Amino acid sequence: MKRALWILGGIFWACQSAPSEPAQAKNASPTSTPVSPVSLNRPQVDPYWTDLARLLAGFTPHDTLFWREAIRDSAWKKYASGLEALWKARKKALYDSLRVWAARELEPYHTWKGTVFYPFSGADWPTVVYVYPQGQRYIFFGLEQEGDPHLLRLLSPGEIAQNLRGTYSTLEDLLRLSFFKTKDMQEKLAQGKVRGLLPVFLALFARTGYVVYSVQHIYLREDGTLDTLSPHKRKPPQSAWDNTITGLRFQVGLPEGPVQEVVYLSLNAANAGLEKQQGSRAFLSRLRPCVTLIKSASYLLFGADFSEMRRLILTQSVAILEEDSGIPYRFFDSTAWRVQLYGVYHAPIPLFRSKFQADLWQAYRSQPVKRLPFNIGYHTVPGQSNLIWSVRRNPEAALPPLPEETLSAQRTVSPLPPKPALQDSGSFAPPETAAAVPDTGSASPAIGVPSGGSE
Repeated sequence: MKRALWILGGIFWACQSAPSEPAQAKNASPTSTPVSPVSLNRPQVDPYWTDLARLLAGFTPHDTLFWREAIRDSAWKKYASGLEALWKARKKALYDSLRVWAARELEPYHTWKGTVFYPFSGADWPTVVYVYPQGQRYIFFGLEQEGDPHLLRLLSPGEIAQNLRGTYSTLEDLLRLSFFKTKDMQEKLAQGKVRGLLPVFLALFARTGYVVYSVQHIYLREDGTLDTLSPHKRKPPQSAWDNTITGLRFQVGLPEGPVQEVVYLSLNAANAGLEKQQGSRAFLSRLRPCVTLIKSASYLLFGADFSEMRRLILTQSVAILEEDSGIPYRFFDSTAWRVQLYGVYHAPIPLFRSKFQADLWQAYRSQPVKRLPFNIGYHTVPGQSNLIWSVRRNPEAALPPLPEETLSAQRTVSPLPPKPALQDSGSFAPPETAAAVPDTGSASPAIGVPSGGSE
């Protein structure tokens, strides 16, 4: 009897330990590297979340027995094939060059091992990890709902394979355009049973070669500390208007690298949102010192209604990499910041034509500018992108007064808009005032004769 049980156990082990990589993954991804043995000073790789990440990335999970229903499904095979093509194209167009460029241009902050801040990010993990690959802690936020890992884990592999349309559409936007469309993403991520940014994060972890140690559903306490939502604790209502901010916390890492923490919070970063959402200011005020990335930020930080977030970024960051949709150039006082310009700056894309910066236009024509060997952000036409690299001259010194702080009149915080009607399964429609709604009311200044700033 014991011998029979031993033979059956051996057969079961063999079924689970002989994964077959899909054709598209064999030569293209570092995720095919076997996971290293667990050391005594690090957590154990979570086999479920790591395999689910692989499935969502279009790779065959290691446990082909448990996931057999999903990987045999024609819907998943089509999903995997499409994602492979999208990833290869974006990797060639941006990620390979970005990684090399950042290593050459951004030291010593390219290898920064502290906190990395990526506001208005959605789940754009590849861009930030190629710019700052060694961060100990990454902080993301956006309006998008995060999804519930406890509910996702209740789905069968077959249900997951059949409910990836929203995940695929969101990844398609990122990999085709290099940015997310906030309003479209809100709608896509609410479709089906695989919801929120959780599956998008997992797919991108696997695509960049990362394994997953843990996934937690979290919320912000009033004092700005993070706490965990257990499967048995009712999740607070979730929208950009809620007082309780919810999100996700991941522990991830390269197979041979250190464990890194990734935190995503679903929050409204407008002044009114930070005023009403408990714990947000306290949490964001404790990020210093951090390095920051701002990309495809809809020029929200140009406006008075985002002045608090702008101030938090400037005071918490020792280095900021952004393109022209981030913090306006005039906020980088030359006595406090050392600025290097890359690429070209003519004008914003037509959708944001009112956000033209005359001082940035002049700086690109009067200061040393370095070449940018890739396209990034909203400028998708080759050779039209820009990046601005700003480093604090003395991170310990206080910043000079910011431009809006020199005004005698104090701006008041406007109230939040009323909540919209409930939609599918209790999710809320995206807020018009806080989402990426560009100001298109004025004409773009003529390039030859630049006019004043946009604010």
